[in-house]
Amino acid sequence: MPGIKTFQIKGMHCASCANIIEKTFKKTEGVNSVEVNYGTETAKISFDESKINSSDLSKKIEPLGYSLVTSTPTAKEMSMSEEEHAQHLGLNQSKQEKLNELHRMKRGVQSIIPLAAISIISMAWGIFSRLNWASPVPILLEDVFILCLLLGSLTFLVFIVFYVMARQIWIL
Repeated sequence: MPGIKTFQIKGMHCASCANIIEKTFKKTEGVNSVEVNYGTETAKISFDESKINSSDLSKKIEPLGYSLVTSTPTAKEMSMSEEEHAQHLGLNQSKQEKLNELHRMKRGVQSIIPLAAISIISMAWGIFSRLNWASPVPILLEDVFILCLLLGSLTFLVFIVFYVMARQIWIL
């Protein structure tokens, strides 16, 4: 009975890996067609389930350093409760909650951009003025305290955005 399934592949590092996997599966009895995508690290395989199964397919590429992910780990296998697992996968969030989360992340990144631009401009101006390619830097921007304040606030904002995103992802 022919079936088409898409599997995640572990161990792919380049497009050449995808070609090797594809050629190996095409030589396998019971496989009708194969499409391996390096970008998504997946293989779409059409095969006759009466002749070969997914674990046999995985065994064909294991000697080459690759393997098929034939099942998604359960909450128990990941040492999580069912509720934690669903929250980790985002299954408990409504579409509006997901959109709000993306909006918060976008706002966080947008708040960092002006500080990063000021820091980059002041550093470039300092370098170019020492090479006599630009006019001298105003005393205010040469002050180490002001530069530390700019870079410190930039670093703090980057940390806050990273911390908030990490906390939402890992459920601290």
